[in-house]
Amino acid sequence: MYDEKNKLAHRKKVRTYSKRLVTALSIASLSGYIAALALNISSLSLYFTIVSTMLSALSLALNIWSLTDHFLQKQLGVAGQKKLTKICLDITSNVSFLIGGIASILPLESPIIPFISTAFFILGCTFMATNFIRTMISQPQIDENNNVKGGHPVILRQLELNY
Repeated sequence: MYDEKNKLAHRKKVRTYSKRLVTALSIASLSGYIAALALNISSLSLYFTIVSTMLSALSLALNIWSLTDHFLQKQLGVAGQKKLTKICLDITSNVSFLIGGIASILPLESPIIPFISTAFFILGCTFMATNFIRTMISQPQIDENNNVKGGHPVILRQLELNY
């Protein structure tokens, strides 16, 4: 069981760095897409949309991996696993971006396709914003007397050691 916990900890490190890389590539792809739209280069914006859709699929796979590991850690009794809502919001956001990206890439000649794509993009952004706000609210806070309140126990302990 101890070996399984180490394996899960290593997988979490790999997954964390992979998510950071995918996020950085997604930001670069979004910047390229916006630049292509600003310069009115439709073929280039299509390529950036395809890349962004593939990155959304990769991010979805990483978040499903997180969900799987969450349940494995729960079975092993690893403490501090309270991120199920965050993982589910990440998956919902990825699915929204993926549907929006696929809708905009499909070679369909319908005037409603841009509205569908935009609606799913806005929905994905809404889920991301909700997740971000939840994370910011649940972070530990330091009141005017330098007392730490709320947050994850490990973070609380580190903050207590620093003050």
